[in-house]
Order: sequence, then C-alpha cells, then structure tokens
Amino acid sequence: MTATHLTSPEAIGITLWLVDLSLPSSDPGDPDQIALLSATERAKAGRFHFERDARRYRASHTALRQLLAQVTGQPARVLSFVEGPFGKPRLRGEGQPHFNMSHSGDWALIGLCADAPIGVDIEVPREMNDLESLAQRNFSPAEFLALCAVDPDRRLEAFLRCWTRKEACLKALGSGLSIEPGVFEAGIETEPRFTAIDVQGQACAMAVHSLALPFPGQAACARLADTDRHLAM
Repeated sequence: MTATHLTSPEAIGITLWLVDLSLPSSDPGDPDQIALLSATERAKAGRFHFERDARRYRASHTALRQLLAQVTGQPARVLSFVEGPFGKPRLRGEGQPHFNMSHSGDWALIGLCADAPIGVDIEVPREMNDLESLAQRNFSPAEFLALCAVDPDRRLEAFLRCWTRKEACLKALGSGLSIEPGVFEAGIETEPRFTAIDVQGQACAMAVHSLALPFPGQAACARLADTDRHLAM
C-alpha cells in the first residue's frame, strides 16, 4: 500500500493518510490491486478516457479498502459500500467507521473516524484564470473581501485553502453541492474554526482544520459535532 500517515489535528479524532498515486505500486495492471476492487469499481475505472486517471482511481480505491480493512478487521475485497442521497459513500451496516476521500493530481487524502461523519479535501495548485470570479460565486462576502486583501502572489494559496475547507465541511455533511458553499463561512486562514450549515432550519455544527502537506498544495478536514451527527446526509 502506498499510503503514509499524515499528522492529524489534535483532539479531532480523525486519522489521515496521504496516498501517492504516481508510485509504481499504483500500476493498474497489478492483479493483486485489481482483485481488491468490486466489479462496480473496476467498471468505473474502465470508463475513464485517460489511463492515467484510471490508474489514479484504482490506486486510491485500493488504498481506501486496505485502510478500512485494517480498522474493521474485514478482508478488503469483501467490503461493501452504499451511497447517501447526494452520493457520499459509506460502509454498509450499522456501527461502521466513518471515512472520506479526496484526490487531486497524483495525491489522494483519506480520513477515517470511529464515531462521527467527516469530510476531507485536497487540492494541488494549478493555473486558474477565473479565481476571483469563482471566489465571488462560492465564498461568503467576508471571505471574498479577505481574499481580495491577500497579496496577489499568495492569492491562489489562500483561495485553495478556503476552497478545501468549504469542501471538507460539505463532504462531512454529505450534502455535496446541494448546499451552496457561499452560505456558510469556513475562512481563508489556517487556524481551526467552528462553523455551522443550515439543514432544513437546523444549524449543523462542525469543526474544520487546514492540514500541513509535505508538498505544495492545500488540504482540510472537517468533523460534525457529536450533537449534530443525525443531520448528516
């Protein structure tokens, strides 16, 4: 397995792993790797236009299965997944650990948590010509103003930091983009933050943390408050 442990924020109860999807062990022709995936996963990998993307998909999903096998005690190949109403996967059955995965370029980020829904997001920097317009559409007014105040040389970094924090929160909730990212604040700063997302008139509280990566990029994780776990989608 190509996953390496990533230092987790204190007292948040999330175990984090980075997966290098470029290593030779992520070769999609590896029969041991392919054998761990379900027929659905193999079919989805086969629909990618570029083999590079298929390789990354196989490698990340193999690593996820191997990590979940370690914490559940079940063989990786027999793990069964179901999806929430907006597509967030979870393990079939009651009392299973929570998990989430994100990937960007040659890196995947996997988070595991024993007792609360979580979300993770990772972004490798890339050229963005529409950064300001994306921020104006997806950030809160306060976040957008804070971004505009950042030195232009650091603006992409700040944008991706806020973006990953928002994505981690929405993924923890399981709402996908059914909830607009601009209706709540995750912040462009690196400091941990408590925020809340309105779910049918109820405030779903969560903590969001930015993560330090050993390469250029931004990542974040979020965990729903114990009192609001029932609001997860």
